Amino acid sequence: MVPSPATTADVVARWRPLSTQETTNAETFLDDAWVMLKRRMAVEGVYIEAEIADDTDLSADVVRVLATAVLRIMKNPDGKSRESIDDYSWSRDEAVSAGLLYFTDDELDGLIPGSGEKGRGFMIDPLATWADQWTTP
Repeated sequence: MVPSPATTADVVARWRPLSTQETTNAETFLDDAWVMLKRRMAVEGVYIEAEIADDTDLSADVVRVLATAVLRIMKNPDGKSRESIDDYSWSRDEAVSAGLLYFTDDELDGLIPGSGEKGRGFMIDPLATWADQWTTP
């Protein structure tokens, strides 16, 4: 197993110095995020470990995406999306209640080789009929 290309130094560079406990948490979250990212990209037909070995720009993007996913948790450990002071109330962030560690669609699209800034898409031929699409030559 290839270790996560992102390290706690990447988290520190994007945020602030970490305490000993935060460093342990960040390491664990980075490992979890790396496993999640590899599985998610494999579903898209992208084997990210092989791709980053050949592309240093993609490797830097992977590090950014992993660190950003970890920072979402570390900056907001309670998952609050709203908080009030008088007659105190708060709301849980839906992303946190859905599993804490996640990647945005834009982050994932940016990791798919050839997707560019426009993301993935498809084309529908408006002149083709449904039957034309399913006939064999």
